[in-house]
Amino acid sequence: MDSAAAERLLRTIRRQRVTRCVHSRHAIRHATAGAGVINVNGQRSPASPCDGHRSLILRARWLLPETGRAIEHAWLRCSRGRVTGIGSGRPPAAERLRQIDLGEAVITPGLINAHTHLEFSALKEPFPAIGGLVSWIEQVIAWRQQQLVRGTGGRLSAIRRGLEESAADGVVAVGEIATECVPAAILSQGPRLRVFRELLGLGPMQAGYLPPHITVTLRDAQRLSRAGIAIGLSPHAPYSTQWPLGQLALRAARQLRQLVRSQTGGGRAIIPLAMHLAESVDEASLLTEQTGPFRDLFQRLGVWPKQPPELARTAHWVSLLARADRGLVIHGTHLPDDPIAMARLRRHRHRLAVAVCPRTTLALAGRLPPVAAFQAAGLRICLGTDGRGSNPDLSLRAEARCLIEAGVVSPAEALVMVTRNAAWALGFEHKTGRIAVGRPADLVVLRPGEAPSTVGAATAAVFAADTEVVATLRGGRPIAGRLTT
Repeated sequence: MDSAAAERLLRTIRRQRVTRCVHSRHAIRHATAGAGVINVNGQRSPASPCDGHRSLILRARWLLPETGRAIEHAWLRCSRGRVTGIGSGRPPAAERLRQIDLGEAVITPGLINAHTHLEFSALKEPFPAIGGLVSWIEQVIAWRQQQLVRGTGGRLSAIRRGLEESAADGVVAVGEIATECVPAAILSQGPRLRVFRELLGLGPMQAGYLPPHITVTLRDAQRLSRAGIAIGLSPHAPYSTQWPLGQLALRAARQLRQLVRSQTGGGRAIIPLAMHLAESVDEASLLTEQTGPFRDLFQRLGVWPKQPPELARTAHWVSLLARADRGLVIHGTHLPDDPIAMARLRRHRHRLAVAVCPRTTLALAGRLPPVAAFQAAGLRICLGTDGRGSNPDLSLRAEARCLIEAGVVSPAEALVMVTRNAAWALGFEHKTGRIAVGRPADLVVLRPGEAPSTVGAATAAVFAADTEVVATLRGGRPIAGRLTT
């Protein structure tokens, strides 16, 4: 497909009939019921004194701003949702604002989950991973077919539950992969969201024609953007996405960027691309020879096309992601086995980030992510939870703890991954990821099991299993927990 043909395809989106995501009023009401502040025990909390439209001062033993040195015996002034002052010791005498003394607490930037699938959030336990990725995918497909029969209510409720669980663990922003339409009302609650609408398909693409499911996906991305939700696109994976569809995704992202700019009066707009790469050794055999377990699976499902699909190797996908506003490589478990792909990652490191999900990778691949190789390539590394389909919970701190306890990263490195790096990967670096005067007050307040007396101990406590999340604040407003004097 040449560029002119792709442009014609994208223009047809505007002329085609808008396919609406129709959900019953009952489903939406059930999924949004009681949305608001959630405490760490999952209970609804009354309004916190740290209201986004009030001014107050928080005092804590440690403040780890991720923009400079740690501050002991810290105070932080919050006004109208933004940080308006930071210091150590007693606040200025002129500050006649309400103060909340948090004792031995640690305050850090709110955590950022760079990659997850919230649709699985109602699962009590992950799908069995004994058969590896291909077997796991087959179980996911069967489960999704069951969900279609049951209707949308369960999926919407699961997404809401996932957002609440994330906030309760200190998360203020999430990179969500959305396979279906979701009402914006669901997504406007809780953490900030970058919703990557998923694109996939192995069927042939004809010039001048968009497959209906692709049209629906792109129109839905426009709908979310108009509702004020940050969007992105996600060509699913090299084994499930034809190369022409990936090229179309890149062009669509650029058009969506223009749409967002027009909505914001020409302001800053970023439409990132995210893609699962090199998750399994079986992926390579499909891409190079179109054989192996993935092809067997697709034939069983009846989705393998009569004409050989136009698949691209991993290195080509790396280059395509690097042409987007931001490119997010997901998992990348076997990327070090591909020297060409790694060379391109290194070359484009200023435009790419990689999101690793340690516990998922350990379950499905029997190993931890190749963090050292990504560090050597100079990549920004961030963490994700992947979802309850492959993980027992949505604790981003548990993901970091998995790497820390294995000696793969230090607590200080992990803190960068779940704040500054993840904010950049999602295009939120001007909104969240660090604490500084003038920035939104996206914070998490933690109470360690044992009072930390050093910076190192305070940083380690962020990820310790016995540390309690007291409150999670987005723009000065609590989205989980509560602050009390």
